[in-house]
Amino acid sequence: MTTRKAPWFAGAIMAFVAAATFGTAAPAAYAHDNLLESSPAAEETVTQVDEVLLTFSGELVDFSQSSFAQIQGPDGLFYESSCSTIDLNVLSTPVQLGEPGVYSVVWNAVSSDGHPISEGYEFTYAPADDAEPGLGWDLPACGNEDTRVQPGALPAEPSPDADQTVTPEATPSTAPQQQDEAAGIVVPLIITAVIVGGGIIVISLIVSRVRKRRADK
Repeated sequence: MTTRKAPWFAGAIMAFVAAATFGTAAPAAYAHDNLLESSPAAEETVTQVDEVLLTFSGELVDFSQSSFAQIQGPDGLFYESSCSTIDLNVLSTPVQLGEPGVYSVVWNAVSSDGHPISEGYEFTYAPADDAEPGLGWDLPACGNEDTRVQPGALPAEPSPDADQTVTPEATPSTAPQQQDEAAGIVVPLIITAVIVGGGIIVISLIVSRVRKRRADK
């Protein structure tokens, strides 16, 4: 009887040991890297920022710009000078911030186990009064280096109202002047022609009467 129960007892012990081993190892195997600290920090008020630094608990994977940060200003524009770079577990993004206000940081990172993680936070930018604000971009830096533009740097386009006020007024304004000038020339000529014609008729009548009187005598 004892020899028959020994294999079953040994198998139960091995199963228990295996379950205990994998049960304790599973959380460590499936744990992903996370953000340890950031600069600027969440809800922090800063007076000067040249770059946003994100430090993670493990080394990041940099594959085709899969790890990056986007910094968006209160005007909805993006203020990354260029795409993010990675140094082991530190993700750095150069910035040139614009007007004072609340800026949001949205980041995406691929942790050392290949799992992508992403989060976001906000900080407040309160520069000195003489600080020169940067110009924001219409698109984030990563993946759009050759296509994004700075709306504040584009030349101002003439408004449609301005074109409509110049063109319609120029054309009709000269026509009445030309008509007035033509009328000023034609009307006197007509009056002169009427006077001259009437004078000729009167003179003709007078001459005919004089001739008739002479013939009667």
